[in-house]
Amino acid sequence: MELIEAIIVDDEIHNRNVLRTLLKKHCPQINVIAESNNVDDAFDKINKMKPNLVFLDIKMPNKSGFDLLRLFDEIYFDVIFVSAFNEFAITAFDFNALDYILKPIDYSRLTNAVDKAIAKKDANNIGSNVVHFIKTLEEKNDLVSKISIHHKDKVVLINIIDIVTIESKVDICEIKVIDQMNFYSSKNLKLFESLLESTGHFIRINKSFIINVRFIKSYSKGDLCIVEMCNGIAHEVSRRKKSEVLNKIKLSQFGKLC
Repeated sequence: MELIEAIIVDDEIHNRNVLRTLLKKHCPQINVIAESNNVDDAFDKINKMKPNLVFLDIKMPNKSGFDLLRLFDEIYFDVIFVSAFNEFAITAFDFNALDYILKPIDYSRLTNAVDKAIAKKDANNIGSNVVHFIKTLEEKNDLVSKISIHHKDKVVLINIIDIVTIESKVDICEIKVIDQMNFYSSKNLKLFESLLESTGHFIRINKSFIINVRFIKSYSKGDLCIVEMCNGIAHEVSRRKKSEVLNKIKLSQFGKLC
């Protein structure tokens, strides 16, 4: 078994001790080669020791975990965030194929995160998704303006504001954007719903669809509510979601992008 060399970065010694103990007990593949309690020291140790993996806290005094990652021109290591960060940001990490562990640490979540890091190392894809995520993070409010989707042999960054609809299809979701292109993701519709709800423009209209209300062209007022999107495709709104959808339409900039 090839060991994965890792560094733990967290400003609190108790958190580092807990993580190190759990890794020793549940993740024998991980060899912790160093620890650090601040960004500058962590930057020096990572450059010197060249770890495969960094367990990284986000909120630290003076400089954050994001500040650490921005110091690197190229991220050649994998990252697992370990933080008591807000729910929206955690969803964003998961969506962008980064992993996170919420404090207090659940060992089953830890082992799953380590398994993903091992798989990414075996696929020789370390660091790539970290770069994509950091480039989509708005520094002031930690909201995501883009999402990364694997498309053929590339990772494509899609502007969230360009998404018209997201449809759940068996094991994948189909994403339609305003330029008529379609993309596909293995992430489920619930994850998209959690990620996009804070933007204020997306709503799930039934079991299979999320729509961007700014791309609605028209909608019916009868018992059967049908919304027609700017791409010419119409979708039925479930009775349970009808009032919520109509309220969302009234509050939105209806028709502005059509």
